[in-house]
Amino acid sequence: MRREGSADIPPLPVSEAEEIAEGGLEGQRPLPSVDMPLLKEERRARLARRVIAASGAVILIGGGAAAAVWAGWEGVWDQGDSEGGPEGSHATSAAPPAGEEAPADAAADGSREGEEVEAQPAPVPVDDETPTTLGAETRVSTAFGQARGFRDALTRAGASHDECVELEEALGDVMDFRRCRPQDRMVFERDTDGHLVLFEYRGGSATAYYQARRNERGGLRGERVEIPVERTRVARAGVLRTSLGNALERAGFGRSLVGVFIEVFENHANFTTDARAGDTFKVIVDEERVSGRFLRWSSAHALEYVGQRTGTLRAFYYEPARGRGDYYDETGRAVHGGWLRTPVRYDRISSRFDPRRRHPILHRIVPHNGVDYAAGSGTTVRAAADGVITWAGERGANGNLVSIRHDGGYESHYAHLLRIERGIRRDTRVEQRQVIGYVGTTGRSTGPHLHFGLKRNGRFVDPLEVINGPGRMMPAAALGRYRGRVRRLTAELGRIEIEQAAEAPAPEPEPEPEVPEEAPMD
Repeated sequence: MRREGSADIPPLPVSEAEEIAEGGLEGQRPLPSVDMPLLKEERRARLARRVIAASGAVILIGGGAAAAVWAGWEGVWDQGDSEGGPEGSHATSAAPPAGEEAPADAAADGSREGEEVEAQPAPVPVDDETPTTLGAETRVSTAFGQARGFRDALTRAGASHDECVELEEALGDVMDFRRCRPQDRMVFERDTDGHLVLFEYRGGSATAYYQARRNERGGLRGERVEIPVERTRVARAGVLRTSLGNALERAGFGRSLVGVFIEVFENHANFTTDARAGDTFKVIVDEERVSGRFLRWSSAHALEYVGQRTGTLRAFYYEPARGRGDYYDETGRAVHGGWLRTPVRYDRISSRFDPRRRHPILHRIVPHNGVDYAAGSGTTVRAAADGVITWAGERGANGNLVSIRHDGGYESHYAHLLRIERGIRRDTRVEQRQVIGYVGTTGRSTGPHLHFGLKRNGRFVDPLEVINGPGRMMPAAALGRYRGRVRRLTAELGRIEIEQAAEAPAPEPEPEPEVPEEAPMD
């Protein structure tokens, strides 16, 4: 994790650190997270259990060794009374008598049950075992597993020392070996002589993988290979009966587009309180597939919501500059206000702004100067508005903290981050919606969440009440082309039949994750 400016700005004292992010998740249950750190007592208990287990193992091994020695001496005494002498006795003990089977715990290599034999994991064949490279004879795959690193994983998979060196040199500039995960797959293609001709590393991305291929000069050349994404335009509509999420499911979208509606129209509608039975929606979006398998829905080309309380809401996605897209209304003004009301896609608000909150552990008044958004660890966090980074690094109870200074005397704070995005450092200018970090549970936190605080003229204010205002207007140079796109999309929206779309077959329900019972958050 990057730690910026620690030489210039001393850590906040506890009282001021609490002012930004103290308390937070009062009375709520923490979300399950593999990144949640152990408490000191838990670490001591785990260490004690390991010591006890190790002691028990030593006792068992020592007892077994003693028994073996005793049995050996007893065999020597028995041999002294036998007629065959030492040699005959040895020959008799080497093979079982006629009609008897060898001990079941005897292995082919002479080892016995209970002895530790170093085992090498066998490569697992991939679904398609046909080699893809000219001259290759075999194609096998194995998981990265619990290897200590990339070199260790290659060795366990059967790669020679020279092959490991070649692969590290070929892929060192295109992939980050520190991001390898146990479930990642490694594929090896070899010729009839067993020489490596192709290596593939398939990680978490469904649209790309890393490859090292033997070239004409005999060396390995590494590269990142992009997998083609198939896109199909989908235009559907639906009618609300109980909720927007259920209506999107009936229309065949699943629940993944709920967050898009909420985020796009957050300054114009609250779908929790404003949605009514009979409201309608329309969506024009691309369905993305890889090798025939559904991957995701792209950014929606157009969204429409017609509600009894919201009126008609429309938004159109457009990129005035390459890679800088947003949703705009018919006039070309950004649908998002000057601020993002929620800088993260969250599961729930676990704690609200409360300057007079009594802390459940400290038993005194400790202001909670912000809003806590509970979300999965690693969820993207974005800048709420344009500004300049004033802090990016660890800061006391806030854990990993990013602070941004904005126009009009505002300053926003994003605390407890799992990690800070690369390139985010002091004095760096950021734009609204730019990724600045990822949800975590660092600092004084009992579960993964984002603490979002907002200051106006040096004093904390409630972000849910203050953040508002119209969005920015699109650059004049892009308005002409944008308005032509809006006319085409508006006509396409008008051709979508709501009744037919409402009868679309519902997809298979998504399994709900099991949330274990946890102790209440503090």
